[in-house]
Amino acid sequence: MIKVFPLKSIFFSLTMSFLDSRDDLVYDELQKSDTEKKPLPRDEDLPGMGQYYCLHCDRYFANPTVRDEHFKTKRHKKRLKQMSGPAPHTQLDAELAAGMGMPDNGPVLMSM
Repeated sequence: MIKVFPLKSIFFSLTMSFLDSRDDLVYDELQKSDTEKKPLPRDEDLPGMGQYYCLHCDRYFANPTVRDEHFKTKRHKKRLKQMSGPAPHTQLDAELAAGMGMPDNGPVLMSM
C-alpha cells in the first residue's frame, strides 16, 4: 500500500523550517527587561495593524480573539517551553562547529 501525504502537510513542514530561523533574535528580545520593551507601532501592512503580536512565536494576528486562541494551541505552548530553556544556537556557534571560528591550538605542554 502506498502512503500518500497531503500537499498541506508537505507545505507545512517546509514553512516551519523557515519560521524557526529567528530563534536567537526572539530569545534576545525575551531576555530584555520590561523597561526596554517599546509599545508596538501601528503598521498598515501587518495583520491587525501590527497590534496583536505573539513574541514567542514571532507572529502577528488580525484581532485579539485569534491571538488568544493561538495562546491555547500546542504549537504556542511548545515555543514557550523552547524559549524558556537554554539559549538557541547563534552564528558564532555555527562557525565554531564548522571550524571557521577562533583557532584552537590546544593546551600549552611546555613553556621555554
